[in-house]
Amino acid sequence: MLTGANYSPHGAPQYYGPIYQWVDMFKHKGMSAFWTEDYIFSVPETPQIVGWMFATAHAGAKYHNIPIHFYVMPHAPGQVAEYLRRHMVYAVGAGSQHIDSFWVGPAESFTENFVSWAYPDSYRALHESIYDAGEVEDISVTGKLRQAPVAVVLSKATDFNERILPVDPKADSFAARGDKEFSGFQQTLCRKEAQMLFLALRHAQHQVELITEDDIKEGALKRFKTVYFAGEWIDNKAVPAMEQWVKDGGVLYVTAGMGHRNQYNKPEQSLLNLLGLKSVDVKKRELQYRTFLELPLMKPVDTITVGPDKFEAIAMTEKLTPGSAKVLGTWSDGSAAVTVNEVGKGKAIAVAGLPGSAYIKSGTRPVPFARGGYLHLYSPMNFDPVASKLVRLGIEQTPSLVRETTVSDPRVEVLLIENGKGTLLSLINWSDDKKIDNLKVTVRSAFKPGKVWSVEQQKELPFEYKDGVVTFTTKVTEADFVTLRK
Repeated sequence: MLTGANYSPHGAPQYYGPIYQWVDMFKHKGMSAFWTEDYIFSVPETPQIVGWMFATAHAGAKYHNIPIHFYVMPHAPGQVAEYLRRHMVYAVGAGSQHIDSFWVGPAESFTENFVSWAYPDSYRALHESIYDAGEVEDISVTGKLRQAPVAVVLSKATDFNERILPVDPKADSFAARGDKEFSGFQQTLCRKEAQMLFLALRHAQHQVELITEDDIKEGALKRFKTVYFAGEWIDNKAVPAMEQWVKDGGVLYVTAGMGHRNQYNKPEQSLLNLLGLKSVDVKKRELQYRTFLELPLMKPVDTITVGPDKFEAIAMTEKLTPGSAKVLGTWSDGSAAVTVNEVGKGKAIAVAGLPGSAYIKSGTRPVPFARGGYLHLYSPMNFDPVASKLVRLGIEQTPSLVRETTVSDPRVEVLLIENGKGTLLSLINWSDDKKIDNLKVTVRSAFKPGKVWSVEQQKELPFEYKDGVVTFTTKVTEADFVTLRK
């Protein structure tokens, strides 16, 4: 019998649950099925955050290969049909073994969670997605996600300490404008930054995994080429493994506080030493944000200059005091903001502030957020190319890093599952365009496929196989499965 508990994404920060519940519970066999749900339409968060949710699920499921149970909530009105379709395909492509759409009308005993009979497009999205999923089950059900070369750290030290950190809402530029008392107000900057780094790396077309400090202590770093860390707090027992990994050729990218405090909320120097820094001075103007509410309205706190490029920093500033590190970028007053420390064969990069959050902010718009209705707000997709340079510094500094898949239009996300029968690509079009034509796709493959097949189009796609790479061109509406069968 499988046991699980509903992990709702509505808390602060949204889609980021306590790691002892969302990862360690499964590592230590407290439950045997990861159960969560999308609800994205009802919270002020980008639809792409579903990817972070599945990465978190895999972070807990990987220890004992437990199933992932995912609710794709129809909610008509509310969850518009095109996003219902995207999330149904995404759930399969991200390795969910159980998908539940809960309730299909009439509104017998619920005021939500069902498909109203007045929404035939939602019925169609469910119907077609279920049939499409059936066609690829022989790969998806027993398949595994391809190993990611890039990781973002789910820091237990940051999660715990940021969650309980005493903060005054009046110290936040948005909360201070309110005339009511807040209860349970939290700083969320470091945890949101980890989410935004994950999304930025996915936009850069890399496979990305989430790992904890415990994973690092247990030797997980050897599977990765590049690792991103965001947080003011770090488990100092993980740093020796990080240092050895960097010496062996890994590239470490650290931001949002530089781990200047340890798991006991005491001053910590170990990660700063690895970064080649003597100290860091952290100041904050905002303490908490939501992607579609406060983030678009944030004003820059300063600018970072790296070569010819200027980057706007938001919410947090960190003045770095270099030791052995080389300065790559500076604040407006000339003090260090971006540094690199060469350690053995690898590099440890420090980027002050919240570069992931600033990158996502560049794609948001200051428009009112309304829960539900007939339309989805929008999906952030048009990001500042200058902002992308700073957040991609870690992957760009890793010469041995190669993408497992690429697409000619970065608004399409590719998920990759494989088993002995072949490879399943799930193509998710996150743009507001109804269809993207002439999408060129490449995927690294150990075999030449016997056939490349589009499930949505129900047709074979011409392809080329050269030097271990399959290349084909297709079109995608909201989402499609493409199979590479042996």
